[in-house]
Amino acid sequence: MSKRVVIDPITRIEGHLRVEVEVDDNNVITKAWSSSTLWRGIEVILKGRTPMDVGLIVQRICGVCTYSHYRCGTEAVENALGVKIPLNAKYLRSLMQSSLYMHDHIVHFYHLHGLDWVDVVSALSADPALAAKVAMNYSDAPIAAGEGELKAVQARVKGLVETGKLGAFANAYWGNSTYRFTPEQNLIALSHYLKALEVQRVAAEMLAIFGGKSPHPQSIVVGGVTSVRDMLSPARLQEWKQKHAIVQDFIERAYQADIVMAAEAFGTEASVLGGVNVSSFLCGDDFIMADGQNLFKQGVIIKGDLANVMDINPDLIREDVTHAWYKADGAQHPYEGTTIPDYTGFVERDTVYGKLPTLDGDGKYSWVKSPRYQDEPVEVGHSCLLIGELRPW
Repeated sequence: MSKRVVIDPITRIEGHLRVEVEVDDNNVITKAWSSSTLWRGIEVILKGRTPMDVGLIVQRICGVCTYSHYRCGTEAVENALGVKIPLNAKYLRSLMQSSLYMHDHIVHFYHLHGLDWVDVVSALSADPALAAKVAMNYSDAPIAAGEGELKAVQARVKGLVETGKLGAFANAYWGNSTYRFTPEQNLIALSHYLKALEVQRVAAEMLAIFGGKSPHPQSIVVGGVTSVRDMLSPARLQEWKQKHAIVQDFIERAYQADIVMAAEAFGTEASVLGGVNVSSFLCGDDFIMADGQNLFKQGVIIKGDLANVMDINPDLIREDVTHAWYKADGAQHPYEGTTIPDYTGFVERDTVYGKLPTLDGDGKYSWVKSPRYQDEPVEVGHSCLLIGELRPW
């Protein structure tokens, strides 16, 4: 007999996420639903406002990747008006985008997801001297992984345990068999988790140099940027470069090393090898390298056909609300889309915790619109889609 498990909220994302699963007698998941539980209503908030404010408003959809929404919202208005911005403004936007890109990857890997694969309790029993040797297997010059540094990390975390105020380390599944790292590997990753708290601050400062502040920068406007004096200042450019070097050094000597270490440990994990349910993918151009050239190129992959990557045709994009709490007769193109809330509530069911309101898996159960391309569900690769990202196509 299947059993329903409700997990709400899932806190290691930016947004409000609820996940429900049904498991069989062997505790194997047979069905799963994810639900965004908060209606943001950004599209509705924008109605009646000047287009010049779009970027500043839409970036409030998220508290982490604010700049991405800010820039895309502003560029959507520029595209609609036919505005061409100066090349230097494009370069400066790319510098800000790269600042966020580095910041986001570090935060997601360590602070949002790290504790799903790093066993903090196991790290407390590690041998720091052995861990320092293990770290050399993954980097020629590892950061924050010397014997003395690892001993200090153990002492720091043990101090938290003794106070009983575990903070981010509370309410986890320490000791569960799904953790694959050795105690020494856990200690290395734990040390990098703590070091990343410092490094992500430096990455945020990179964005603030030209963005004014972080999160929610304010220097992009329709037609270009307002931080022209900063862009023309050798001192400000050098400051950005120095902070970039600090973050890049951490990425190369800690982050990349931990990716390899995790791949080695979790490479045979069933959930890793199980593939993906949605095998169609879509992405846009990003990171301008020269006028008209981008580091990341736009394209669409349908049903895993890697040999046939197609250019995006915006006319083929739709947003489906079959299972979302909105009214619509069918999938709509974003230009013609409506955002009319149609909340239908929950269904009371037996769960492993007793009777609870649960998602209506056959009806509407989320505030997220589902992207479609050629009527196929597509993955667009952004965590903010969990909370309903406004994306200009």
